[in-house]
Amino acid sequence: MATMVTLAAGPAAAEPRDCTLERWWSGAAAHCGGEGTYILEVDCFGVSVSGGQPMGPYYKSVTGHTDPARDPIFTHPRRDCMNPLTLGQIGIATGARITEVPTRPAPSNAYE
Repeated sequence: MATMVTLAAGPAAAEPRDCTLERWWSGAAAHCGGEGTYILEVDCFGVSVSGGQPMGPYYKSVTGHTDPARDPIFTHPRRDCMNPLTLGQIGIATGARITEVPTRPAPSNAYE
């Protein structure tokens, strides 16, 4: 019986841990230890001509990885509400969070 329970349980799911969120007026950055992936979400308010309504709230997100060998750039992901030249976005960050599953709609442009 103990063997069946052990086999049925399988390996434990890898999870990020010890996460830190660094915020500034126009964005945020995240860093987590442990194993696995996580999502940095930033809520913005301002002008965004890259999709959706031109004035109001818009959302930015990025998937981060805890393993630098997998992707060293995304072990400390960041998103900024100020991208006037590339995305036509001028805004402030009104909220930021680290999650394991998305809580906001996906960004509507190819750069995010």
